[in-house]
Amino acid sequence: MVWPEARLAAAGRAGRLRFPLDWPVAVIWALAAVGLLLLVRFDLSPPLAFNDDWMYAWSVRQLVAGHGLHVFPESTALALPQVVWGALLSLGHPDPRLLRLSVVPVVALTAWVSFLLARRLGADRFWSAVAATTLLAMPLFMANATSFMTDNIFVGIVMAVAFTGLGWASQGKWRWVCVGLLVLAPLERQVGLALIPAVMLGLLFVRRSGWTRADTAASVAMWALPAAAVFVAGRLVVSQPLYPIMNFSQLDVGHAIFPLAPMLGLGLIPFAAALALRPPIPNRDTVWSLGIAVLAVVGVVGCLVDLARFGMIFPGNVFSPLGFTATLAGSKPPIFPGPVFQAVEIAAVISFVMLLVVRRRWWTPRVLGPHGVVLILVSAAQFLPLLVVQWFIYDRYFLPVIAPLVPLVAAVASGAVRQPAARAWAAAALAGGLALYVIGEQDYVAWQGARDQAARLAYQLAPREQVQAGFEANAVYVELPNYERTGRADLFAILGPEHPRVILRFAPASDPATGVSYSSLNPGRIVLAQ
Repeated sequence: MVWPEARLAAAGRAGRLRFPLDWPVAVIWALAAVGLLLLVRFDLSPPLAFNDDWMYAWSVRQLVAGHGLHVFPESTALALPQVVWGALLSLGHPDPRLLRLSVVPVVALTAWVSFLLARRLGADRFWSAVAATTLLAMPLFMANATSFMTDNIFVGIVMAVAFTGLGWASQGKWRWVCVGLLVLAPLERQVGLALIPAVMLGLLFVRRSGWTRADTAASVAMWALPAAAVFVAGRLVVSQPLYPIMNFSQLDVGHAIFPLAPMLGLGLIPFAAALALRPPIPNRDTVWSLGIAVLAVVGVVGCLVDLARFGMIFPGNVFSPLGFTATLAGSKPPIFPGPVFQAVEIAAVISFVMLLVVRRRWWTPRVLGPHGVVLILVSAAQFLPLLVVQWFIYDRYFLPVIAPLVPLVAAVASGAVRQPAARAWAAAALAGGLALYVIGEQDYVAWQGARDQAARLAYQLAPREQVQAGFEANAVYVELPNYERTGRADLFAILGPEHPRVILRFAPASDPATGVSYSSLNPGRIVLAQ
């Protein structure tokens, strides 16, 4: 970006950081610490499978048992770095709690890299600390972090690629570390291959005049090694194709484009006031800025479409008024009251309007500068593959799209006038996000415990293959034992039997049916229906 000389000097001193002593910055760092402590606390919840982390836990168990690296056939992600990391940090004891705890260091590293990137782009210490804390106070990010899912590990790798790629492009540093991370990225999630052209374009944009033979060698390795690693891994550890053959004639790009703007807005809520208070730049609109405005209009249309179809503007699955990943059928008491969730939606809409409409002139290569362009490329590299996904787009798929933009927006926020008001909003937004995480995660852990107990009751009434006990129970108690016994995987066994004798359902706390109650701010029951 085009920054004042003083800010550029601050960015140059990023390698000699002193921990800030002024109280506004200390408050933000305290919120970051609270977020990490809360994450550890919820990771130590009962040793149950959360969402689909059971399949990655199974891979860890296979590894520590001496059976080698194996990917569960129904998994769409390789997750090999995560499996090895989980095996190491759990010290050979793949208890779900230890595996969840293995994600915490990666989350902390992601926050620190966000801070360093924001400083490198010229953000002051306060807004750099906000950049570090934004994901730690984002309910969507933290709900996924409280599991052994691939989302947060992959976001950490993406941010590390952004940091080392920026160092390589601007200073010729970290090139081989960047190459190594680019090998890890697709081994975690195959979509990590899209980071290679992003880094390459960043190098061509930033490093043209200082290109060396070492850059050529590293670039060749960057294109060859990740692809070779994925090819070999796919042959050695996967027993069936991970993805169906794409039918491009049936693509529906709208289901990826429509949620983009509101999801960006959700991730950047702490910066909304600063974006509103940022003085306009005198530049005229360009093709780039007008394109951003068009994207914002598409986002507004998408919000209206999704609101009409689903009753909310986010693509759901993890973060909804019902709570986190409420996948059972029935009537779950919503944990987030309607006005509270609607306030979050309004804040997200305001944030993306500030970002993509009011501040649209910031989104041009000349104003962004080389460092900003690199982060935009990394973010785009994680969004564009979503356009060819033929199934439903979940909200968590946008986390690697949002994360690289956070340091960039922090740099923009540093130039806001009326900083006290902007800082107060940022602190309040981060504290509010942590509160939502605590409320939602406590509810999630409570009903998951009740679901597991109710599943055990149901298995006393009917064979397990004839019980619809929810995604996690179907996987852990039916699919995994069947696969280990027969060597055949069945996706429909995870989804549940077609004609179950017993079904577990959400129900209000007053429901008299047989089941198990759970306690939260809006308690309920998991009941058995026949």
